[in-house]
Amino acid sequence: MPKVALAILLTGVLTLAGCTTAVEEPEQAVETAAVSPPSEPEEVIEEEVRIPPAWTQQDSPSAVDVCKVADNRGSAGGNSQARQAVGFPVSKSTLPTQGVANIITAMVAFDDAPPSDLTAEGYLVPQVEKITQWSDHWAQGAFRYEFQVVEDWVRVPVNHADYVINSREDYPTSRRNSAAIIQLVIDNLPEDLDYAGADGFLVYWAPGIDEFHTDVAVRGDEGVTLRTPDGPRQMFFWSGNNWHYRDSGQMTAEIKKDHTWSLWIYFLLLSQGLMLHAPGNGWATGLGQSQIPNPDFSAAIPVWDAFRLGWVTDSQVHCVTPENLGEGPVEVLLTPQEVYGGERRTIVLPLDAKTEVLVVESRRPIGYSDWSPSESGLLVYTVNPSAGTLEMMSQESQRSCGNTDDFSKWAYYLYPDHVDVQNVNCNDFRQAFVREGDTLTHEGVTISLEFSDEELDYVSIRAQ
Repeated sequence: MPKVALAILLTGVLTLAGCTTAVEEPEQAVETAAVSPPSEPEEVIEEEVRIPPAWTQQDSPSAVDVCKVADNRGSAGGNSQARQAVGFPVSKSTLPTQGVANIITAMVAFDDAPPSDLTAEGYLVPQVEKITQWSDHWAQGAFRYEFQVVEDWVRVPVNHADYVINSREDYPTSRRNSAAIIQLVIDNLPEDLDYAGADGFLVYWAPGIDEFHTDVAVRGDEGVTLRTPDGPRQMFFWSGNNWHYRDSGQMTAEIKKDHTWSLWIYFLLLSQGLMLHAPGNGWATGLGQSQIPNPDFSAAIPVWDAFRLGWVTDSQVHCVTPENLGEGPVEVLLTPQEVYGGERRTIVLPLDAKTEVLVVESRRPIGYSDWSPSESGLLVYTVNPSAGTLEMMSQESQRSCGNTDDFSKWAYYLYPDHVDVQNVNCNDFRQAFVREGDTLTHEGVTISLEFSDEELDYVSIRAQ
């Protein structure tokens, strides 16, 4: 209510009549109210009440086994990343995909690359804890990474420069030098580690490893036998190269150091049978495509890969065939990948059991995806189980642009109907989102995002 001010108005009236004496009338005190102008009423902004469709989660119209599309390249498996399966089953590799993978991890220095001021407690332990937490989220209890962390810097008493590793220029020499360095590291690790229970090794190098131009690594299924205190073993061993320890434009050495955890997950997944690098190679949609913020980042893996690893349960897959769509639209309540659990984590639609599988996943700019708020909705991609051996994988991460086919990929993102695909920026992942109200049509199938809230997307699929 307006405040009321009181004012005293003193009025004196002096009456003059001809030449008579002025008569002074008594002053009177008159109390008046000075009222402020009425204020404008405050505008009441009512929040929009958003009511989702009255849908209930329906049973998957087809059995999940229909959507476990076999790898059809005829050459899956073996010791080449490029030859790993992209269909079912996931290629058998060095590390387990169920239960626990136990990894020995250490910080390693050389005579000509001495230790930095990092400590295992202050740096390495927080990094591997993030990896364990990551596995808890994405594997949903089916699998876990666990670590044996070496407390002190491991000093290898040689000059690393005597073991130049540059596989792009001299592969045979680099392979021999890499095997020699790996063995030297193992020889200088503490003997009281549980080597019998270990599945592999991850190493963080001291700064100054300038002559390691490519990764010092062995997948463990390449016929390379390592000597350990537990006896000879074929084991996983991986580390980065000098790129990970220097500035690269906006991608500084400090940013790379802080994301050792996501780089190491990428290495681990490679030795669990995944090919990675698609869909959208280099895009900030998952750590298989880009392991370090630049500036956007996501630590997701494609739900198709999680399905193949057994990290998405059969009941969380809504399996739809083109024949199912002849019975009318299929409605699904889809949980975002960044949210733990949920009734349905993906929609899989085999368009052609040999060449094309349509995969739908819901995404949010929360948790493991560091995006702007507008990056929310569906991502839809096709998987080709007959994609060939993809021998160009070694070049893919450096030279392929996002979703283009300049290098063959095993999966490609699709764009919503409103996007002019002839004029998209191949490095811009944002245009691939199917947002509320959008449709995406592909091979006679239309996918619509009817409604989107924090933890559910209401997805309709119908025949065109």
